[in-house]
Amino acid sequence: MFRIKFHDICFISNKKQIYNSKIILFFYGIGCSSHDFEFLFRNQIYKEQLIIAELPGHNNVRNYRDNLLSYSKKIYLFLKKKNIKEITFFGHSLGGIIPILLVKNFLKKKIEIKKFINYEGNLTVHDTETLTKKTISYNKNDFMKYKFSKLIELCKVSDKKFLNCWSESLQKTSPLKFYDFSSECVKLSEKKELLSFFRIFFKFKVYIYGEKTVLRVPNYFFGSVRFKIKNSGHFSFFEDRIEFSRIFNQLILKKM
Repeated sequence: MFRIKFHDICFISNKKQIYNSKIILFFYGIGCSSHDFEFLFRNQIYKEQLIIAELPGHNNVRNYRDNLLSYSKKIYLFLKKKNIKEITFFGHSLGGIIPILLVKNFLKKKIEIKKFINYEGNLTVHDTETLTKKTISYNKNDFMKYKFSKLIELCKVSDKKFLNCWSESLQKTSPLKFYDFSSECVKLSEKKELLSFFRIFFKFKVYIYGEKTVLRVPNYFFGSVRFKIKNSGHFSFFEDRIEFSRIFNQLILKKM
């Protein structure tokens, strides 16, 4: 893996520089890190360059100022600077919101979007009920001082492997950014614009969901092309990395 910096934004890539005008741009979810997806870089089948964008305050990135919109603007400036012509988006959880903000506010039709693969992105208000709403139900200072460390400890001692794995990235996450991004997720989801934009604007899109995930709305709400990951939930990349890698490669390479 190679580290590419643009201002205070950090990217992890399978190549040392941006060599190709076609890229796969990957955004992970809250509390995760690029380290969780290092196994994807072992594949040499992509024609495009694979780039994972680190979230502010995640994976020990000391950027605590950006909100999702200002972060998306910096991503746009990076793409413009590097003269990117074509993008395949992959977004997980919170990361499923960022391509929408990026395209809606900055990219518009300036860069060709080859496809958008959205893995349980926070597109509806129901998607915030498990974690982000609970996070912001606490006083911000209390969450940062006490609740966040308790969350890490609960994940570390859990009998569920995916929570054990998640705890490792949580330890490298700023509690401030965890709280602030949770708040933004809830506010954006409540506006009810994310799902409609995802369905209407992106011509070639896939919605992925785990078999163990309880969807609060019918899966056809997310578009005509959907993909279910068997024996997994929201964190299939922790639960079964071989299967996640297989599905990721299949959807990246699939012509739509």
